[in-house]
Amino acid sequence: MQFRAGILYVVLFVVVAAGAYGVIATAESPEVTIDEANADYVLEAGDEFEVDGQTFNVSELGAGTGTVEYVDEEAVLEVQWEGQGDGDWDGGDSVFLGESEDDEYHLMIIMPEAAEDDEDEAEPEEFLLIEAVDDDEFEIVQREGEPYVVVSEDGTEELVHVTDVDEIDTQVYQEGDGIEFYDDEDETMVDGEVTDIGAELVTVEYIGTEIDEYDLTNAETVTLNDQEFGVYFPSDEQVYLTSDLDAFQAQHDEIEDHGDRVQGLWWVASLAALTAIVIAGLAFMPVRG
Repeated sequence: MQFRAGILYVVLFVVVAAGAYGVIATAESPEVTIDEANADYVLEAGDEFEVDGQTFNVSELGAGTGTVEYVDEEAVLEVQWEGQGDGDWDGGDSVFLGESEDDEYHLMIIMPEAAEDDEDEAEPEEFLLIEAVDDDEFEIVQREGEPYVVVSEDGTEELVHVTDVDEIDTQVYQEGDGIEFYDDEDETMVDGEVTDIGAELVTVEYIGTEIDEYDLTNAETVTLNDQEFGVYFPSDEQVYLTSDLDAFQAQHDEIEDHGDRVQGLWWVASLAALTAIVIAGLAFMPVRG
């Protein structure tokens, strides 16, 4: 009697486990899709489209991924040049005021002398651009934070401030001054404005071109010009964008619910199989008497 009852229960739980596994195997997972009719934008590589006055370009599309670019030709950019710090007068960054190598200048931040009763270090108010010269022709030394040229005359040497040497071009800049320099990234001359002079860095702002990139990923969202879109790739060569995020999120919720149901069925199949194994073991145990 014990054996027969055990076999019946084993068969019952095996059927339950098999049924649960069968549902798992045949269940189709929902996917996030966007109908072309409901898409705000249907795009291919190279297409341009406008979002609230900003023009974007689809620069690249691939297997479920892509890139959108926004080119701002009037962006406010900045460049920072490092000063000499505690090093030699020519230890700062090189600044090119023209397109040739002969237009190289060394940047030197001029540190003012602090008052005796002032415990804080005085902030610099100006920086100096010193033309790069041949070391064999001119010897420039630094004394008390200022650059001097060693000048020999009648067998004696004297120090002349570099700004007083006609053969060496020097330019002094303060905050708010305009400066034209060569931008090696864009390989062009730009007009900038000195916006900050610190003890270690000089900041110059200028108007230039900035490219912002936005990644597209299938079934994810992307924000363009403060507007969020759902992304769907019907193929590797095309992408749909939709602003109907409620419907887009509803599909994500369906996928999550499907995953929860499948996980529950796996628990049912596992527990039923384990129970069948335990009952089968008990059914074959010998009975005393």
